[in-house]
Amino acid sequence: MTTDKVVIVEWGDAFIDTADFDPKKAGETHPVYRKTVGFYITKNQHGIVLATDLYEKKEDGAAAKMFIPWGLVKDWWEV
Repeated sequence: MTTDKVVIVEWGDAFIDTADFDPKKAGETHPVYRKTVGFYITKNQHGIVLATDLYEKKEDGAAAKMFIPWGLVKDWWEV
């Protein structure tokens, strides 16, 4: 089910850093917090699904599905 509802999801993302680091300071690492804007598609017990694009004809669906697990979501709201 696609809707024209636009939402913002604030979430903590995993990342990789290929630079050398001091293992003693590894405990200071934290998620990269970001806000993602997209068309709300659905949610379930695992997370929320957004799309970047909706096609003109609803039967054609949506493009660029993004899934964000609830364990990473800080907050989300409708724009």
